[in-house]
Amino acid sequence: MIERVKSAVLFFLVLLSILLTYQLWYGRKPVERVITNGYEPAYFEEPKPLSQLVIPKCLVVYQENLCYRIRPGNSNYKHFWEELSRMLQEIDEPANYEYGEKLPADAELCLNLIFDPALPVGPESVWLKNAPSGGLTGMQIWRQADRCWGILQEGEETGRPLLLPAQWGAHLAALCEQFSPSEKSLCEQIQAGELQLPRNGTVTVSAPIYVPAGKPVMADLLLKAEALDGELLLNTFFINRSLVREIKEKDGGLIYTDGEQGLRLHHGLDYSCPRIEQKPVPLSYPAALLTGGKLLCYYGGWPENLRLESLVQEAGARGRQAEIYQAQWRSYLKGYLLLGDAEVAMTYHHGGLVDYRRKLYELHYQKGDDTVVQDYREALAAAVELLAAKGVEQYILEEMDLAYYLTGGPLQPRAIPVWAIRISGRELILEASELIPPEGWEK
Repeated sequence: MIERVKSAVLFFLVLLSILLTYQLWYGRKPVERVITNGYEPAYFEEPKPLSQLVIPKCLVVYQENLCYRIRPGNSNYKHFWEELSRMLQEIDEPANYEYGEKLPADAELCLNLIFDPALPVGPESVWLKNAPSGGLTGMQIWRQADRCWGILQEGEETGRPLLLPAQWGAHLAALCEQFSPSEKSLCEQIQAGELQLPRNGTVTVSAPIYVPAGKPVMADLLLKAEALDGELLLNTFFINRSLVREIKEKDGGLIYTDGEQGLRLHHGLDYSCPRIEQKPVPLSYPAALLTGGKLLCYYGGWPENLRLESLVQEAGARGRQAEIYQAQWRSYLKGYLLLGDAEVAMTYHHGGLVDYRRKLYELHYQKGDDTVVQDYREALAAAVELLAAKGVEQYILEEMDLAYYLTGGPLQPRAIPVWAIRISGRELILEASELIPPEGWEK
């Protein structure tokens, strides 16, 4: 009887051992592993392809000896750029279209594009894939009947004319003929050299500049702050939310930190992660564009009216280029740049963000009727008078255009029309109708 009991106990222990071994090998995962493996990356939107990251800063169409500047947001702008972008993607080897010929004497300029930031070309790009690595700063399309030539500009160097394929020549010629411009897009090109101003003033124009012709009309715009999903933002920046501490500020701002990175939400966002875990590796220009675009899409998204304004590489020790990049995006309202405290500014390397500031506004509705703005000569004369009062004696005009300027504070934001002028390295903002600095602008 005792032997049977011992055998039964032994058999039970063997079964228990087998069961526990099976549970250990094939049973439930530890809680820590379930949490780690169950994490799903959070982001606002899928990254954009390289073909959508850079667009022309200036797109001008010539027709019957007049020129028209087409601004972002306009359907013609999108149509022209999509076709020209597709052409540059198909023409992978520019050297095949260089014949060493000069432009025919009767060829006419029909399209002029300026890129800032530069349009990347070469093996890592989608444009001119078999060209040497570089960046286009400009492109002109010249036309003689149905034949078209392209002239590419890299930096300060202008290339030789490229005779475009016959089908593209005919297509671009048809696009220019079918273009139906609006009067408000009419512009004037100020040539390089001395420019006489009202009241006997003069400025030196450093390079040709396109300015609106006549006295265009613009209207004040009421804006609203971009609405960001705070919960999604926290999930995109912090993997382990249990380590995050929340700090409430007196002005209503919220600070979140896990000890290594910090996020502040109040009228936009400010993020900082100064710690770099590994030595950054160099990024080529196309790779830096893709990385910056990906980070923008992940952390807040890329609104339709937002455009990349600049991408620069920080200077390292002894003047050498570092592996840290700075990018800036700005919004466009009705095709005009929005200036003031409204931008996305980002510092990053190949591994991720170092600093990130996002403060954007959207168009709410138009306020009142359109108002007539002063022409560019009057605006330049007012700018020169302001600089003369400060003792400036040389006036070199570098850039000039109509824009919008953010005013009214974060609770009642609005955009007013302004002239944005850069003379001798100095930035000036003047209300487009009164030609005085707007309230809150530092002279």
